[in-house]
Amino acid sequence: MRKFLIALILLLFTISCTQAEVLRATVSKDEIPKGFFGTWHVTSKLSETNNPELFNTLSVDIWTLGGYGNTLILENVHTGASSSIQVESQKNLDGKTLKFQRVKSNTRGNIKIVQRESPEFKLNGNIFTGYDTYVIEKYVNNKLIQKDVVKYKVVGQKISGDVG
Repeated sequence: MRKFLIALILLLFTISCTQAEVLRATVSKDEIPKGFFGTWHVTSKLSETNNPELFNTLSVDIWTLGGYGNTLILENVHTGASSSIQVESQKNLDGKTLKFQRVKSNTRGNIKIVQRESPEFKLNGNIFTGYDTYVIEKYVNNKLIQKDVVKYKVVGQKISGDVG
């Protein structure tokens, strides 16, 4: 019965977010730290990059983090983007670190674009801090023609939700 309810909730969530892109990734944690669940005011400040013209120097967003079982759901309230992240069974002993990898690729004509994201956040009460690194690679005929890298310092302050 529980699996049925979870499947029903997931189906309703999927239907209500049909315009948002759902991304798949993995988290290096066998259990999602519950303190991350809730709504967060998140500030991302550019730390380093090889292409400052391409990336924002500062962004402020509202994120909602939730989940069930081994699935973390991250939604960006401003952009409408949503990510469904499947948790791997790799043990992280501190219970306060959220770390995952996301890879997305698409093709436009003869150009293949591969985007890699590697966030790592550490929870301390109602605040999380960490870094989010993006790598964007462009290929033509399987040959790398451009690689842009950016690393953001990220700070989140909980707006609502329980402290873990």
